[in-house]
Amino acid sequence: MANTVPSSEFFWDNIFIKVEDTLFCVPRCEFVKSSEVFADMFLLPAGPGESTEGRVRDHPIVLEGYKKDEFTSLLKVMYPTAGSQISGTTLDLGLGKSEWVNVLKLSTIWNMEKIRTYAIHKLSTDFTLSPAEKILLARAHKVATWMYEGVSELVNSNPKPTIEELGAFGWETAARILWIRDSFPPNLNILTFKRDDIKCGYCSSSSSLIDGAYNCYSCGRSIPPDAELTIPGSGPTVVLRDIRCPHITCRGTVFHTIYVRCNSCSTTHGADHNARIIRKTGLKELIEDSFGEEVRR
Repeated sequence: MANTVPSSEFFWDNIFIKVEDTLFCVPRCEFVKSSEVFADMFLLPAGPGESTEGRVRDHPIVLEGYKKDEFTSLLKVMYPTAGSQISGTTLDLGLGKSEWVNVLKLSTIWNMEKIRTYAIHKLSTDFTLSPAEKILLARAHKVATWMYEGVSELVNSNPKPTIEELGAFGWETAARILWIRDSFPPNLNILTFKRDDIKCGYCSSSSSLIDGAYNCYSCGRSIPPDAELTIPGSGPTVVLRDIRCPHITCRGTVFHTIYVRCNSCSTTHGADHNARIIRKTGLKELIEDSFGEEVRR
């Protein structure tokens, strides 16, 4: 026995953890590797005459405010067994959606980044998350991609989201979603933009192609720089003649006869010439402006 050394992989030091009315005994190593929170906790010295917390059954680490079902879900990922993992010729942890949500919750709280990333991946690929679920889970567990996806899907949804769906988010979030939807109509066949977004079709200038005052050819109304115009299609290259008037009683051709010169390359544009549409604000920007760090972190 003098030459016997402990295995570097399979020689576990167990810890006792109590959640609600249930006592768990698991290898300490995975908590140390996976979470700085627990690694730091295990470094705390025991008081005089006390056994180190978690080392013995009668003195477990007590996790207040958590549910045993949540903790069990996390342990299934941290300590998978052959019986639960092997399914025929494949490996599968066998957790349902609610269990993966539990894993995401605790791994986020305890800074278990590797497990958190895997939980997000599993929920994103193995299960269907509704737009409402994405928004609620994103806010609860700081998942920016889900926040963006959820809002984007609601903005583009057909039919429109119901009052009940929007009400689940609170009035402020519901108002923001409706504002984005109103600012960015979910019509993939119509491009909406401002007059100032029209750029030269022959150079890369970022300046507006059309300066000064301009009136609609069809109805004669003023078309100011911030007028919201439309054109069939998705851009970004358009024919000037196809651009439509924003006024609801018109919707006719704005630039049926037009001759403008690019200030950068001096190319003259007529009604049948191409122009570029460079929108200052797209759906992504509208969502970022409305929800800030929730979709950027």
